Amino acid sequence: MKRYQLTFKRWLARRRSFDDPFDQLIRHPRQPASTPFDRAELVCLDIETTSLNPKTADMLSVGWVLIRGGMVDLSTAKTYIVRSQSEVGESASVHGLTDTIVGKGQVQIMVLNSVIEVLTGRSLVVHHAGLDKGLLDRLCVEHYGEKLLVPVVDTLAIEHRRQSRKHHVDENQSLRLADLRTAYNLPWYSAHDCQIDAIATAELLIAMVATHGDRSKTPIADLY
Repeated sequence: MKRYQLTFKRWLARRRSFDDPFDQLIRHPRQPASTPFDRAELVCLDIETTSLNPKTADMLSVGWVLIRGGMVDLSTAKTYIVRSQSEVGESASVHGLTDTIVGKGQVQIMVLNSVIEVLTGRSLVVHHAGLDKGLLDRLCVEHYGEKLLVPVVDTLAIEHRRQSRKHHVDENQSLRLADLRTAYNLPWYSAHDCQIDAIATAELLIAMVATHGDRSKTPIADLY
């Protein structure tokens, strides 16, 4: 049902008359939902923000990397510092991005355009869509008048669904990115760097598919 709702929203958005990256995104054909994981292109993305509230947070940095052929394509890795529209505040103690650093960053709309361009024709992968996708939705409404109309793979939600199907959700098990990587026997990476977290999320998704499915047979629709 969610896929049909997304298709309908994209049809409505195509009635826009603007010519910008967002317009190109909604007019570009989507990857078929039946595309096997090892033939799909997915954008694994992470954002560092001023807070954990997507309704009010500012984007301070964004990084991404593509999954192609079922593998992380490091040649596609990108990262941007974003000029904040407010003070960084106490969040600097988490990600290390100070007012001085972000003051030299790029204008928000330019970075957002780059995000939209890389997502055109691809699916978005994040860990905890409530924050990253929620923030992107808000920024897209502010700048383009519509939410970000792309299919979303949320590695946190995938793990929660997997445990729910087993009728055993361990409330004591953390679903944080670093902890899930440990559970899937992936190496430890330092957290709160958007580029590293994007790569970490990509590796986690690949490990999930390899552990609980088949990269050549799992359709991307099963991950949404």
